[in-house]
Amino acid sequence: MGGMTDPTITPAGWYDDGRGALRYWDGTQWTEHTAPLAPAADQAATTPYPAAPLADQYATQPYAVPPSRPGPGPEPSGPSVLGIVALVVAVVGFVFACIPFVQVVGWILLPVALVLAVVALFLEGRKWPAIAALVVSIVGAIVGAVVAAIVAFNVFGQFIDSGVIQEEIREQLEEEFGTPVPTESSPPAETESGSVAGLEFGETMAWGDGVTMTVSEPESFSPSDLALGGDQSVDLVFTLTITNDSSENVQPVVLSMLSSDGSEATRIIDVGAEGGQVGIPPTTPIPPGEAITWHEAWSVADAASLTMQTAPSFGYEPVVFTNVP
Repeated sequence: MGGMTDPTITPAGWYDDGRGALRYWDGTQWTEHTAPLAPAADQAATTPYPAAPLADQYATQPYAVPPSRPGPGPEPSGPSVLGIVALVVAVVGFVFACIPFVQVVGWILLPVALVLAVVALFLEGRKWPAIAALVVSIVGAIVGAVVAAIVAFNVFGQFIDSGVIQEEIREQLEEEFGTPVPTESSPPAETESGSVAGLEFGETMAWGDGVTMTVSEPESFSPSDLALGGDQSVDLVFTLTITNDSSENVQPVVLSMLSSDGSEATRIIDVGAEGGQVGIPPTTPIPPGEAITWHEAWSVADAASLTMQTAPSFGYEPVVFTNVP
């Protein structure tokens, strides 16, 4: 607009040049016109002083900078609220991205945190929460991708070790040539109760290589504020234990399934549960002679009618635990 002026530019006029004289500022630079300073009583006068030639003593000395108008106020001292929100979302997404089988939550939260962080960078307030959220979301995506690749590699290795792929090849050969292809049979599974399927909660399943698995009886569970998945009438928690008495490491890949009164139960993931996180299956290899224990929480329709199918990994035939008579 024509009536507006740039507040950062000092207007033309007579100013003290810092060496006991007035010098004329044309709006962009000092000129050669000077005048003596008026006494203090006359400083309020508005009539310009007459121009005077530039004194020789000023020829090689710099002039004082004319007074400038006040600049914009200081940046707000507090951090941006959106930046803090972005940082919290990024941290939670980072945690989930590092946990196998629930990484989908991390893949949802990390991009959201990234967008919030970018927006927060352009808002007023301190930038460190937004910058931190930006870094955490990017690093979380990288770490999550590495974890996903490791899990996929282990799962594929379990398929090979368990003979699943060989079985598919064998079936293709039998279909092609019309004759059975001989295979090695694994030792039959045994349990303490003498039954492969239909074990009661608290009993132990033992496979032929010495690996055993126990699922405890269900107990009441109170989810924390950070829990996800508690959407049915009853929340329960189970304690699962895998013991490796074989001669090789066991890479656990546990995909439990639970039904209640004929309907599918909902898995609960709770990273804020009392006593430690709940619902996160183990991923660390189990050396020979050692065991691993974790907790799985579920939201069910009827605690008196439960059937769980689980196994240490794809290399082991699933076992069923139940409290149904």
